[in-house]
Amino acid sequence: MRRISRLLRADLSDLALEIGTAGFAALWDGRGARPEDLIPGRPARAVQAAAAELARQGRAEVDGDGRLVGVHGLTLQPTRHAFVHAGRTHRTWCAFDSVGIPAALGIDAEAHTTCPACDRALRVPIRRGHPEVSSIALWLPSPTSGHLMADFCASADLYCDREHLEQRIPVATRPGEVLGLGAAAELGRTTWADVAGADWLLVQGGRSATDLDAAQ
Repeated sequence: MRRISRLLRADLSDLALEIGTAGFAALWDGRGARPEDLIPGRPARAVQAAAAELARQGRAEVDGDGRLVGVHGLTLQPTRHAFVHAGRTHRTWCAFDSVGIPAALGIDAEAHTTCPACDRALRVPIRRGHPEVSSIALWLPSPTSGHLMADFCASADLYCDREHLEQRIPVATRPGEVLGLGAAAELGRTTWADVAGADWLLVQGGRSATDLDAAQ
């Protein structure tokens, strides 16, 4: 799991990390925004260049109007992966994101995806960041080209169980790792530690995700 952890954290500049955190907060609230508007204290050209580099690496999505519509696992684009929290659906790049983000934020949620082997809809209840124990297995591929969305997110999937996973993935010969939900949540806490520990502003009617759970 260490290789995967290093890949997901990557060697990003401070500016790129700022864009990821600020963009995550905006997307959590359902807003696409121009990168330079997310970090008004930084030179606009530098922010735009950093966002363009993130997009080139498959670590961000920018639409035709120059708005950041996907970053750090959250996206406004249609996908088959999401999690539901406090009555709102948050779409994600991959199934790992749908478990890892709620785990990092320590919230109540339900991850939604489908098993690639049988197309069955999968639901993973998550309580205060801890997924319900089940036979569901996660495949995390080892990327090769340096494009996160194409190499990693495109096949970082949840399967009904390891048997279904091995129907699609030759785990003995293909670089990657098989994780249970507990290990996936642990990796998620590392991957999204920046947004979990950041003062990522008040969302959902002026209250943070953690505040919302505390009130339930």
